[in-house]
Amino acid sequence: MTDKNRISKENMRGFLEFLSKDRCLVGPFDTGKVIEFHEASATDILMDDRITYNSAKAYYFPQTELMFTFAEGELEDNEKIPGYVIFGARPCDLEALRVMSTVYSTGKYADPFFQRRFDANLIIGVGCLNRKPECFCSDLGVDKEFSDFCDIMLKDNGDYYTVLYLSEKGELALKSYPATNEVVCENNHKATVSDVCNETREPSPCFKLDVEKDDKAYFDIIDWEKVTETCKGCGICTYVCPTCYCFDFKDVSKKGIAERYKCWDSCMYPKFTLHASGHNPRMSVKERYRQRVLHKFVYVNKNVGLTACTGCGRCVRSCPVGMSIKKVVEGIMEVLP
Repeated sequence: MTDKNRISKENMRGFLEFLSKDRCLVGPFDTGKVIEFHEASATDILMDDRITYNSAKAYYFPQTELMFTFAEGELEDNEKIPGYVIFGARPCDLEALRVMSTVYSTGKYADPFFQRRFDANLIIGVGCLNRKPECFCSDLGVDKEFSDFCDIMLKDNGDYYTVLYLSEKGELALKSYPATNEVVCENNHKATVSDVCNETREPSPCFKLDVEKDDKAYFDIIDWEKVTETCKGCGICTYVCPTCYCFDFKDVSKKGIAERYKCWDSCMYPKFTLHASGHNPRMSVKERYRQRVLHKFVYVNKNVGLTACTGCGRCVRSCPVGMSIKKVVEGIMEVLP
């Protein structure tokens, strides 16, 4: 890399302000209670190494999203999809976005709403300087300093960033910035970890569950009652998780106009699998938590070849009883090597 690929943090704010003329700016923001991704001005965006309480998932997959309206026999799709400039997504969040994009943009269940938002957004990733409490991204093969699943990737060097673009959208944004003497990226190839790191990286040891193993082994041999003896079933782990993507439909009527909404749902909730007949195949917390773990580490991997956990540690940090999905998976690996 050369000096031409540098931008000071002060000038990065100018770049973000420039980009926010066309898209709403989102980034790490201190609410006074937590640091979270939030709509904010370039001046208020945080540029330190602290991680956010939430991820940027909601700007691709909103907690509540209008799908269509139906009135007077006419169906109208919701095409009012805003575009965001999302600054400060960490590699774990970017890899989570890769999972969601693979699930929602491919196959017969592709979601046009997700794709529209993905196309409308510009995402700027920032590598972590330090490992955060409860993070275990390296155990899942995620590099804390780099991900190629964004439009622009930044390496934090204290007072300045090293800048790389990884998409045509990112290249266009950088080249359209008037202060071209401040941001000039010469690379016109897909950047790799070697572009932002001087040292040679060895692949991290990953932990994973055997996707070929029969479900009966996971169901019968693991003592899920013991695993979940402290779990409250509150579902906060699913809401802060950057890869959880389950949703439900809600239909409402307002002054003769019917609206359908897509709303976040959680596999940890009792009614998630409740049948119309009244039967529920996952009556207890142990069955619901088992589904959560196996879905992330077995079922998604079997279906799309990715693990639906990137080791961000948010579920561990947010759990009111301190449950750790990392320790649960490690325990399963010990019993079922």
